[in-house]
Amino acid sequence: MSRAGGAVTAAAALVLGGGTASPAAPVPAGATYSVTVGTPVPFTHPTDTPATPFTDKDGTFHYQQSAALYGADDPRVWDFYTGKDFDTAGYDRKLSEAADPANPADRNDDTTWRCENSPTGREATFAPSGSGYARKNYCDLSGVWVDPDTGDWYGLVHNEFTPRPFGDGLHYDAIDYAVSTDRGRTWTIEDHVITSPYSTDRGDTAAFPNQTYSYGDGDQRLFVDTASGYFYVYYGSRIVDKGGSWKAFYEHVARAPIAGKMAPGSWRKWYDGAWTQPGTGGRESDIVPADTGHPTGYTPVADEYDPANTGTSAPASPRRTGSSRCPATRSSGCSSSSPPLHDIAHRLGWSDWHRRH
Repeated sequence: MSRAGGAVTAAAALVLGGGTASPAAPVPAGATYSVTVGTPVPFTHPTDTPATPFTDKDGTFHYQQSAALYGADDPRVWDFYTGKDFDTAGYDRKLSEAADPANPADRNDDTTWRCENSPTGREATFAPSGSGYARKNYCDLSGVWVDPDTGDWYGLVHNEFTPRPFGDGLHYDAIDYAVSTDRGRTWTIEDHVITSPYSTDRGDTAAFPNQTYSYGDGDQRLFVDTASGYFYVYYGSRIVDKGGSWKAFYEHVARAPIAGKMAPGSWRKWYDGAWTQPGTGGRESDIVPADTGHPTGYTPVADEYDPANTGTSAPASPRRTGSSRCPATRSSGCSSSSPPLHDIAHRLGWSDWHRRH
């Protein structure tokens, strides 16, 4: 997972589908807006996922980040930091190295057992021999919410599983949710919440009969909008050329009522302009820049990726299987001239985003 893009995508979640609790005030005629940026402050603890902040029930500031690397002896950790703010927070060793007393193999500083025994891990399969993937599932906690009623911690888990599904160097993605009833010391990964509309079985040529396959859903960014009462999650998918690499990057969004506490049946994907599709296995629109010729902000249904189509995912191919661009949930490994989502919001007339952010 990449660090860039989380702030913009989280903020823009409000604009898709009525994210405010009350009608927005009219924008004054001739109103202008400006953004100022101070001196950059280096982040001293970068790792594999974005650092996501949250506040505990007692008001303590935390941020959390994860790493899940592929080699047999590589780190696989869910790390926690605490302090006054991002600039002063330090590594919370006690929490980051906590283990389940009933099962010492299930621990925050080595998530191998946890990932492989999760709902996704139990369904995953190992890569062929000789692969650089030592495990069948790698999982990163990324995005935490604290339940104000119980103080329990809830989080979304990015999975990278079933490596080399078509003999390439990649894997599938999916998103589960996890719960901690002891403030992050131990976790239970409960169930799937956002999964691909396509197969994630190894070598499934019935689902992917031609030159491409879908990578699945992952790299999530969680935004908790208490004003509307919804969780919003931006996430990405990719189209992969069999025997090659990813080339088409898509971005999607789903939401769930906060009252549902991330339960699987509470999530709905944004599809064809409405929150209609289930989080697990439902179809999902690709969010795209809007202009006068394409005012909806998403790819038309008729132009979506279809694995039955022949051709590769290369943007230059006249027979490509879908649009190709670089989503705001990922900045490495691709390039794009697509504007950020706050610009999309402005161009579509969602002016309330500017007032609130």
